[in-house]
Amino acid sequence: MRPLREAIQQIAAQTGAALGIAKAIEQYKITLIAHQQPAWQTLELLAQVYGLEWRAESAERYYLVAPEATRAQQQRQQRAQLEALQRALEERLQTYQRATATDFARLHQRIAELDAERSQLEQQQPPNWIERAQQLATARAQIGAAGESLPLYLLGVLSRSWTREQRARLLNGQPLLASTQPLGDALPLPENTLRWLTVWNPSFAEVPLQSAQMLIRLNLQRKTLELALVARAGEQVFPFVETVPLSLAEPEEPPVIEAIPETLAKQPLHFKASSPAVPSPYWGKQYTLAEQLAWLAEHTNLNIVADSFRLPVANRELSRNAPTLGTWLRDVQTQEPVRVRFPAEGWLMVQHQHQAELLASEIDEPTLERFEARAQNGLDLDDYAELAYLLTPAQQARLEQPNRYALRFDPTPLQASIPALRFWASLTPAQRQAARERQPLYYPQLSALQQRLLWEAVEHALLHPTISSGDLLLQLDRLYDPYAQAELAFFLDFWKNIAFEVRDGDVTLVFEDVESYEQTLQALRAQGANPSVQREVRTNYSFYFGFDTRHAAIYPVSIQQCAETPPTAE
Repeated sequence: MRPLREAIQQIAAQTGAALGIAKAIEQYKITLIAHQQPAWQTLELLAQVYGLEWRAESAERYYLVAPEATRAQQQRQQRAQLEALQRALEERLQTYQRATATDFARLHQRIAELDAERSQLEQQQPPNWIERAQQLATARAQIGAAGESLPLYLLGVLSRSWTREQRARLLNGQPLLASTQPLGDALPLPENTLRWLTVWNPSFAEVPLQSAQMLIRLNLQRKTLELALVARAGEQVFPFVETVPLSLAEPEEPPVIEAIPETLAKQPLHFKASSPAVPSPYWGKQYTLAEQLAWLAEHTNLNIVADSFRLPVANRELSRNAPTLGTWLRDVQTQEPVRVRFPAEGWLMVQHQHQAELLASEIDEPTLERFEARAQNGLDLDDYAELAYLLTPAQQARLEQPNRYALRFDPTPLQASIPALRFWASLTPAQRQAARERQPLYYPQLSALQQRLLWEAVEHALLHPTISSGDLLLQLDRLYDPYAQAELAFFLDFWKNIAFEVRDGDVTLVFEDVESYEQTLQALRAQGANPSVQREVRTNYSFYFGFDTRHAAIYPVSIQQCAETPPTAE
């Protein structure tokens, strides 16, 4: 799990060869374990892992680069993914657009009729009822989701008249707003929207609806279309949030599994079943393939070269369950999306099947090591914010998914709060101090960059039901009113919890009450125990983006810091 640049520097130092590497690829990560191998062969295999090539700058100096063919292939893959996403989006939009040829009220009524007839068939089960039920299901499917969901039907109506500029905004990840009333640059919702709302939700028939707004955003990283529809009736506001997955339908081809040479397949792994497991270097006791390959190298005579990513493996005990090398290699190919090859005698090469995608979302080792070094004393809010600010959209999307990154610090504060942390990172020391003193930072007082980051945090929260938006979603018309934006602000609230963890062998006790902690500690010491004590400080932050703390998007961030504490004197 080292940068490619370091591996080349080590080989250059051991051989005296003049070797270089292009800056664009120097942080590609590598696992290389080789003993008494020819330098030329090792360097060639290093290049093969990522499809790179060596070029002679002179008779004595060689330089590692990504050839034009490799770069072109990566660009083709990226374009193909984007084009596939655009095709999936257009197919969905066309489906919804076709549905809008019929009034929503009629579509919704027809679905109700089909469901009622199917329910009656299932209860009575007359002769040939299954055939009729299948016909009803086919008819229902032809109407599609736009007959069930008013947000999807409205999406079909709106998308028919999108301009090229509006489509470009959507494809760039920017939201589009639509409203039944004039509102800034909002698109006009159909005149029948309020009537359709009463059809979609009959309870609205008794409520005099006055207006409705709809927010639309394409999430490029998650490959989803996110919709928020808000209806207003006097002081009452009714929000509806919907996420539409855009499946990129081509089935994934299984990796080519290369035959394992018979001499290797039968080779026993030299270890004792009773030997202790290798401790995990990562938070949550995770392992990557790099650690497992290092274990394999210690228990075989193989030389190993592999691409490396901070991607946790599914089976943490893979290394300890295989009696032979052949079993180990078959297990890793079955359980991990990797390709195993034998490029030369005595060599094993392992490559991740999704190498290009992982390269785009991998954080470089120098950056991670900088924060992991700080984590030894505990990361604070500013540290997490600094890291969040450095993340690309692909890195953010991967970090927000569980078990997609192996880190030597707690990743939890990043998993749902990156937009809020990125905003905090943009603040000046004076602004942070004012926020810590619980003073609001008003939107007009922020720089253009800070205003953009505040909006990103707001819109991210509005379209993700897992993030509390308080009553802000209910203020959607006010939120996009240019005259009301002067009242928009950022607020910070925070508090601390302190706990003491006492460990005595296999027993762990946690105290938040200092008196109980000291009494228990003294009792243990009186019994001759010598427990270890750790002081845990957990700071809980609430980031508010809105008009006040009640009408705001809320990002909770909890950061834990631990420090060894000497036992209290008797």
